[in-house]
Amino acid sequence: MTVPAAGRIAIVGLGLIGGSLGMRIRELGLARVIGVDNDYAVTKRAEERGAADETHLELERVRDAEVIIIAVPPEQTVNVAREAAGFAAEGAVLTDVTSVKAPIVAQLAGLERVRYVGGHPMFGTEGRGIDAAGADLPAGHPYIFTPVASTPTDAVNTMLMLAQDLGMRPVLLTPDEHDRVVAEVSHLPYLLALLLSYGTDPPARDVAGPAFRDATRVAATPPDLMVEILRLNRVHVLAAVDHFSRGLVQMREALARGHIKQAVRFR
Repeated sequence: MTVPAAGRIAIVGLGLIGGSLGMRIRELGLARVIGVDNDYAVTKRAEERGAADETHLELERVRDAEVIIIAVPPEQTVNVAREAAGFAAEGAVLTDVTSVKAPIVAQLAGLERVRYVGGHPMFGTEGRGIDAAGADLPAGHPYIFTPVASTPTDAVNTMLMLAQDLGMRPVLLTPDEHDRVVAEVSHLPYLLALLLSYGTDPPARDVAGPAFRDATRVAATPPDLMVEILRLNRVHVLAAVDHFSRGLVQMREALARGHIKQAVRFR
């Protein structure tokens, strides 16, 4: 069953992702949102922006929730999830939002007291923090879940139904398959955006139109966040770079031979 309207969802980390999920949950009346963040200013701003019904600095307040969403930076996820599990009600569903799954799931699968489900809501902007959050951001986007053999089926079903209630599109992948495909559709595009942003001559940037701005938008993503993501998913990102590098070489060869249609119709 999904979390009933009278239920409680704790969100640990009230930044862009956590704040947006809280806003969306509250806007749709899906549950009471307990917001937890170790920054007092963030908790107050989250309340002002409607991301939580109540906010706390103490992680132990997750004890009141049926579902716990860990929405902290990747390098903090495992430790915070383990600590939260120690405070959680017996049998609570615990999930995370990290955009690299295999190394996280390997460390969190089988957590005691809680039913852990690896998760990754595929939405966001180049912004960061509660002021970049929005109730409309999750709508229509995939919400990927990465269960393994030890993941309780009822916990997976809870998260699948919650994703549907949020207006998102639930997707089931293995942790490794998640990391492979996200390397291609998220992590590699960030690197390409960096190349375009910082490798383009200044005079060209001065006359750039919407196509350039759209292609380089994600280059503004906070670099400390992306450094950790790329570290965790390095093998799959390298494979994606190699794959698309071969395609770029083929395009170049077609252009060099004057086979323009072949370059444009690349497959």
